[in-house]
Amino acid sequence: MHRITKAHLESFVVSYGLEQHGESTQFEMFVNNAVMLSKISGDFDLDNVTTGESDDGTDGVAVLIDEELFISGEDATSIFKKDRKNHDVEVVFVQAKRSESFDLGDFLKFKESILRFVNSDNYQVNDDVQLNAHAVFDIAISNVPKIRGGKPILTARFVTTGIYRAPDALETAKADFIKQLKELGYFSNIDVEFLGRDELTTLWVSTYSGVTAELPMFSNAPLPPIKGIDEAYLVIVKAKDFVNNLLVSADGNLRSHVFEENVRAFLGIDNPVNKSISETLNSPDFATRFPVLNNGITVVSPDVRVQGSNLHIENFQIVNGCQTSNMLYENRDKLDDSIMVGLKIVETKNEDVFSDLVRASNSQTKVEETQFLSLRPIVKRIEAYFNTYEGKDGRLYFERRDRQYVGRDVPVVRTFTLNIAVKCVASMFLKRPDLAYRYPKTMYELLSKEIFSDDTKEVVFYTSCLSLYRLHLLVASADIPQNMRKYKWHILVLVGAIVAGKEIPKLNSKSIELYCQKIIDAFSKSGNSVVDPFRQAVEIIASIDDITDDRLKRQLVMEEMLKKIT
Repeated sequence: MHRITKAHLESFVVSYGLEQHGESTQFEMFVNNAVMLSKISGDFDLDNVTTGESDDGTDGVAVLIDEELFISGEDATSIFKKDRKNHDVEVVFVQAKRSESFDLGDFLKFKESILRFVNSDNYQVNDDVQLNAHAVFDIAISNVPKIRGGKPILTARFVTTGIYRAPDALETAKADFIKQLKELGYFSNIDVEFLGRDELTTLWVSTYSGVTAELPMFSNAPLPPIKGIDEAYLVIVKAKDFVNNLLVSADGNLRSHVFEENVRAFLGIDNPVNKSISETLNSPDFATRFPVLNNGITVVSPDVRVQGSNLHIENFQIVNGCQTSNMLYENRDKLDDSIMVGLKIVETKNEDVFSDLVRASNSQTKVEETQFLSLRPIVKRIEAYFNTYEGKDGRLYFERRDRQYVGRDVPVVRTFTLNIAVKCVASMFLKRPDLAYRYPKTMYELLSKEIFSDDTKEVVFYTSCLSLYRLHLLVASADIPQNMRKYKWHILVLVGAIVAGKEIPKLNSKSIELYCQKIIDAFSKSGNSVVDPFRQAVEIIASIDDITDDRLKRQLVMEEMLKKIT
């Protein structure tokens, strides 16, 4: 393996706490992370996209609906039951090889694996990740009238540590593969590429380096001093510059993560408002009026600099104007120098002000309240609680805002997004690891009210995240078998019961604080007090004959496990 690639791989392994895995698995996870992070909106678990030793030629697979990873047919079905008829669906396949050569035989195995996935009436493999993805794919295919363009899109990446020089044999094999996929008729767009070490390095660096953009301005006006705002400008820019410089990544794809804080997702090109935007952009009479007909786009950044007629921003978020931005991207080939767009540029490092901007910028029309969960008062208190451990061994980092700690040399294994923290609480304290594992949509629907209640104690979030962190460390140190990672949500329930008891107090009670403190005391030390509860939990799980993927059956299995605790 090339030294540069190996150095990046080692950095990834330490940051994610994956030391116990063999180098082959580490590299597969490294590549999957690099390829998929730019495609998946929000956080995701590498275990849910990385196949195991029993895979049939694919090292990573993911089915994305509206840029979100789905691993259960039930959650996918719930999405398609809604009224929206323009969902974006993408199927991503990855094959990762540590060698510096691009082997034709390996690529043909990868190709056949994908063809089986796509075209098998009776898909049979021994890998759970592939089976879960295929279940979601089947649901998507049965709902193609609700998919934009009437079909999903397919992306495939064959990655090695070498340099791809486009040999005739591989280029011919790729062309034949694309032809076969087109003839099957399942996909509206097919993107198959070979990636070498340079492309892999670029993808990996982009996962932690943040985003920097420079934008030429047609005109700008600074706003007067505003409390909590460092700087603010009203700006007019060329629409094509906005798309090319802010929205499009180095690989030519839309930077979906810049919309993380925009609670209203893209509603698709068939949405009436978005149709109107498209008609305006394509009308010779109205296109130049776009900056006065459109309400504009709000961009928030912790670092804004104006130098002459150029605007520099870093790690920015588009908190209002998701629809406008996406429609400009969709019509990017038709934008010329005469089409302008208005921007409101806000610089603030204050997380409270940031949250206020998100809520205010998305309150004009109806948005489901569940989309505002990250702005609930309790979330601010959770962040403050996590920060009380600063300087201590148990220091964990709670991401109140997406990519909050990017570029700050904070290990990923110590970082917990709101989504992961909710899964931890749902598992450990509400005894629903079944929902945390494969049914996150259902989890939010059933448990959000209790978890996000204003009087829920912040300590439950820290306690459950600390338990998951300790589990990851024990797996990394080989104290716990690495294959137990897939049962992590069940393990959280068990270790909590083993350390503090099976009877869990209400999340808003004084008693829950005492319950949590027992767990914190046990897991803030080293030695047997940490290891023994996890080993006991692993023994209990190993004693269960069949841990099914069926959600209701998993609940019964959890009850069976708890009975084994003496």
